[in-house]
Amino acid sequence: MLRVMFCAVALAAATPLSAYALTGADLKKLCAATDIASRSACAAYVEGAADAAYNTIEAIGGTTGPLVGQYFCLPEDIKSAQLVESVRRFLEENPQANRYNASTAVALGLGKQYPCTHARN
Repeated sequence: MLRVMFCAVALAAATPLSAYALTGADLKKLCAATDIASRSACAAYVEGAADAAYNTIEAIGGTTGPLVGQYFCLPEDIKSAQLVESVRRFLEENPQANRYNASTAVALGLGKQYPCTHARN
């Protein structure tokens, strides 16, 4: 696992980014690559962005229901490959997302695939 994290960090440092942030287009290109370093970096980014969005949601009110700002509700048994495929598919089907910040594209892609359907407490 440490090796995967090192590869992701090394690739991120070597990958040219837009002026301020990774875009949806950058993430789409990264996730479409077939080499192990790119695939690992893609998975690490998607998992990290999903985790950050989840933690932000927890901080503003929790994840027990579709609250304001809650983009997605992931199943407990979700796999990394499922997260990546959901985001990859969203980027393919929504070309406008190429302009978005990559973390926004992750949240929207996961929201499309894993919407919150349970009632608010």
